[in-house]
Amino acid sequence: MKPFFRIVYHALRYKWSIAGATIASLLIAILWGASMTTVYPVVEVVLDGQTAQSWVVREISKSETTIENLEQEVAILWQEQANLTGAELVSNQARIDKSTRRIEAETKALAWYVWAKPYIETYSPATPFKTLVFALAWLVSTSLIKGVLLIISTYLVARVANRTVADLRRVYYRKALEMDQQRVDTLGTSNIMTHLSHNMLMISAGLQAFYGRLIREPLKMIACLAWAAWISFPLLLISLATLPAGALVIRRLTKSMKRSTAREIEGMSHVFQTLMETLGALKTVRIFNRETSERRRFKGNAQSLYRISQKIAFFDSLIRPITELLSIIAIAMAILAGAYLVLNQETHIFNFKISDRPLSPGQLLLFFTMLAGASDPARKMSEVINQLIRGGLVAESLLKTYDVEPQVVARVEQKPVPIHTELIEFKNVAFGYQPKNQVVKGVSFSVPFGQAVAIVGGNGCGKSTLMNLLARFYDVQQGEILIDGVDIRDVHPRKLRRQIAWVTQDACLFKGTIWQNIAYGSKTATDEDIKAAADLAMVTAFVKTMPRGFETQVGDNGRQLSSGQRQRVALARAVLANPQILILDEATSQIDGKTETVLHEGLAHFIRSRTTFVVTHRVTSLKLTDRILIMEAGEVVFDGPTEEAREHSDVFRFLFHKAA
Repeated sequence: MKPFFRIVYHALRYKWSIAGATIASLLIAILWGASMTTVYPVVEVVLDGQTAQSWVVREISKSETTIENLEQEVAILWQEQANLTGAELVSNQARIDKSTRRIEAETKALAWYVWAKPYIETYSPATPFKTLVFALAWLVSTSLIKGVLLIISTYLVARVANRTVADLRRVYYRKALEMDQQRVDTLGTSNIMTHLSHNMLMISAGLQAFYGRLIREPLKMIACLAWAAWISFPLLLISLATLPAGALVIRRLTKSMKRSTAREIEGMSHVFQTLMETLGALKTVRIFNRETSERRRFKGNAQSLYRISQKIAFFDSLIRPITELLSIIAIAMAILAGAYLVLNQETHIFNFKISDRPLSPGQLLLFFTMLAGASDPARKMSEVINQLIRGGLVAESLLKTYDVEPQVVARVEQKPVPIHTELIEFKNVAFGYQPKNQVVKGVSFSVPFGQAVAIVGGNGCGKSTLMNLLARFYDVQQGEILIDGVDIRDVHPRKLRRQIAWVTQDACLFKGTIWQNIAYGSKTATDEDIKAAADLAMVTAFVKTMPRGFETQVGDNGRQLSSGQRQRVALARAVLANPQILILDEATSQIDGKTETVLHEGLAHFIRSRTTFVVTHRVTSLKLTDRILIMEAGEVVFDGPTEEAREHSDVFRFLFHKAA
């Protein structure tokens, strides 16, 4: 639960809301116990046909009579004391001590009645019915105030929980953006989404339970138990004899719930994964007529999650009846003991003192009422357990996932990032996504500023991996990459990437307008800059045919545009960024030949003032480049002019056999 308490500690920044909720909970607890005292005047006064005035007079008379009788009894016992020996003497002394304590208790009670009599005569109602009305008015008013305080407490606790979760979402969304790419690949998008959506709701429920019912319900229990202890603390101890057994049962249920909750969190991640894969590739699902199998897969995941949720619900359902059963047993034990004391007007059970004075029926009923009043918060507390367990497990998983220091950072004291104007060098670079399986093996080459280099090769040869390493999505495992003589591992990744723009084959667009997606490339771009970038990337050409022009919505991931249109928008975004290093990874693979030819003419002028890497399988893209690197099995097997590669490289001829 330590991770959950870290989140609880984080919530303390909203201390005034927590303080307000706590004060409201304290007042609710006081009123909860106070409202239950209504039973005493109803039983002791009203149902006996008395008024408060006549009741207090009667109690004073009873106490005086009792004291007088006890004093006479003690006097007789003292007279008999002189003639007794042995066990009889001990028994007689015990009776004297017991009667003496009764006299002391009755004297204290008499003093209280005498003190209260003037106030009761002045302020209490004059008839039994009015006394009943007063008692019920007290019950209604305390319930009304308690209800208002409950609204305040619930609202403030919800505010704390929701604000804290909003903070956590921002913090961990930022951490997700800063997370190493390799860790993102390992965790999976669905896992991250589950944490930031469904699991955050579980943390919110846990926080509301912690700052709400976990504070309020124990206070209500304390208020009721304090009243019960005031009536008879020994009788209260007898009533709580079942508490250890209940704690043991709930502890065992809690362990089972914890295991099931961990499986539930994992199951929810699987459901998210299925939804993302199916809906993200809906065309593929439909073209292969796999709707039925995908429904079956989703049903399997959903059914598994359902079974786990039902198991949790079963454990949760056990807690309430167990708690209620133990409460009933406790009250039954108290009834047996209390009834014996009242019916026999005794103060002891098996020589164990229960009270100083014999309990009246009203006092005993009030005691039972307080036990019942304590059992309701106890039942609610048992319901809180599940929410705290779920919140604790989610918090543990959340911190385990996100509170990991990124490995792709400046490895020493950060060096200033040079504005690239000289040379990019790859020196004996090696890297593998999996241990002992290198994708790039000892690659070395250099690219002077302003040169456009094509990187070609078969699938899986390491072309895109080199670009991933240059952008520091991953760090090299061997060798180094230098920009103008500075190892990129010595600079902050974000500052490095400010000089890089990347256009990929599966051009990623964000939900919004075409204009907004282009403007994403630069925070400071003017309208003229955006239009110029759109013209160069030939976005303007197809935007003119759209009714809303640049304000056309592109849809989720740009799905309302064609593949070629998406690539042109992504290219315009990269042009707007005005990078020192431009990476074109199959950037025009979806664009028709005629458009691509015109587009290359504009790009040829743009790339002259920056270093450009063109990863491609298309011979037409080679027209943009001054030089070609051919890769095979993670190694550079050719480095030179395109024409020379055409003449001397078998790999080139295999890749571009039609052009060769």
